[in-house]
Amino acid sequence: MEGKAHVISFLKKCIDYANASIERKEKRGDVEDIAKWEAYRDYTAHAVMEVEAGELDRWFPSQQKLLGESDASSLSLDALTHDARSAWLTNLASPRPLALIATSSEKGVRNIAPYTSLSVVSNSPPMAVVSLSADRNNRWRDTLLNMRQTKKAVLNFLPVSSNAATVVEQTAKPIAHGTSEWDAFGLESLESNELVMNDAAFAIIGELVEEVDLPDAKAKLAILRLSDILIPGGLDDAQPAHILCQHGLNRLMATPTEWHYNIDRNV
Repeated sequence: MEGKAHVISFLKKCIDYANASIERKEKRGDVEDIAKWEAYRDYTAHAVMEVEAGELDRWFPSQQKLLGESDASSLSLDALTHDARSAWLTNLASPRPLALIATSSEKGVRNIAPYTSLSVVSNSPPMAVVSLSADRNNRWRDTLLNMRQTKKAVLNFLPVSSNAATVVEQTAKPIAHGTSEWDAFGLESLESNELVMNDAAFAIIGELVEEVDLPDAKAKLAILRLSDILIPGGLDDAQPAHILCQHGLNRLMATPTEWHYNIDRNV
């Protein structure tokens, strides 16, 4: 549906461009190529009609089968390896929000790392949760250790670009304790807040208010009270932001932007 909507949107823009070109040529008295532009416009309009009617659906990725349309099978998550379980859950419960969470230690060493295990769980009061794990040596992530010291965290959401994806890949890799990813990868921050990335699409500022142990896991759920959002000019609450997210294991992509359906109630 998403790809089909993009194609329709593009073709309609082509029609608008053709109409504008025809109008300009008519005003100039340059009538020689008008017939060609009219033919292009009409053929494109016909293509739009066929795509919208579903005549060319075979050109687009097929929709996956529904549970009632085939023999459903059951997979025991406990029986899977960690890698297999991660692949299934990230491919199915997806897309997931992606944010680079920036923190600082009491000594001023800044840390930044990507997380997809986060969610805004309350609008009033504004609250978010993020899952933070320990490594094989039972050492907690610097993100959590820093929040314990200063309580502060900034969720940096990224624009859709190869540069942003590269930053995610770089900061996902562990580096020596006490080393700042900001310095290691040349990341720049706003003068007004050293934890907000210059290249962020927007940022949400939060404060650690509570930690909750996850049962049978070397992980904690950090609960953040959100206080401020930092947005560029021109962005408002009327439209969802176009940002980088995770859709599938280790697969970064743009948030869906075209196909949508507005419902009457909040979910």
